[in-house]
Amino acid sequence: MLNRQLSNFSNSQLMNSFLFTGLITQFTQGRSSDGCISLILYGGELEAARDLFEKTLNFSNEAERREVRVDKIIAAPVLESVLAETGPVPIDWDAIARETFEMLERPGEDPFAQGYWVDFNQWPAPDKLSASIEALQAELPEDIRSGLNWAPENQYYFLAAILSPPPVPRFDDVDEGVENDVGEEEEALESDSSANSQIPEKELAVVIRARNGVVAAWLLRNFARTTPLAANAIELSPMCEAVSVAEAKSRIEATPKERNPEQP
Repeated sequence: MLNRQLSNFSNSQLMNSFLFTGLITQFTQGRSSDGCISLILYGGELEAARDLFEKTLNFSNEAERREVRVDKIIAAPVLESVLAETGPVPIDWDAIARETFEMLERPGEDPFAQGYWVDFNQWPAPDKLSASIEALQAELPEDIRSGLNWAPENQYYFLAAILSPPPVPRFDDVDEGVENDVGEEEEALESDSSANSQIPEKELAVVIRARNGVVAAWLLRNFARTTPLAANAIELSPMCEAVSVAEAKSRIEATPKERNPEQP
């Protein structure tokens, strides 16, 4: 899957950074709960980074004395540049982490103004992109436009993803005379479909810096419009943690005393 994703872009557009998303089931005192964890790992090769991410999922739950079952892991390459209103800029993960924290700590900050409540697959429409941010603002319905931040000095980081097309359902031939098997197969298919739908496959992850989510989606659509992914569905979420492969490895290999110096 990832080889096909990488083929959509030149090597100069991608870096050794990957967005991993894991669907897990946690078991605590006889009870189970589902969880979804995302992490960007940079500075390493895909397979090594994936193995490290899986170890991270188990490591974090081991620290909390919970058993964990990793149900699914998906990976997507990260674009090497931040898409910004002024143009693409090279990614600086430390600066992104620092600025994301500062943005959240701004006095009077209104999370609603970032616009995560908007359907980004409808606004902006991928087949009718506005010519500019000003035109986009003017063309939006009033109930959407009025709820968003339009002050250019107030910027936010968004983690965007271009999603893969949904898989075509496959039904294996079943012996008509075995009714119980049919029911069990349908139940298993429904369960698997429900779990997998929570984390759709992603073609590409992109860090975007913009005044609101609609502008971020507009920047992403403009970037992808000349690629085979122009019509794909997209999703936007807040920035997740990004760590180097070396740092993630050192966290896992650290002794309990090194992880918590105050522990006796």
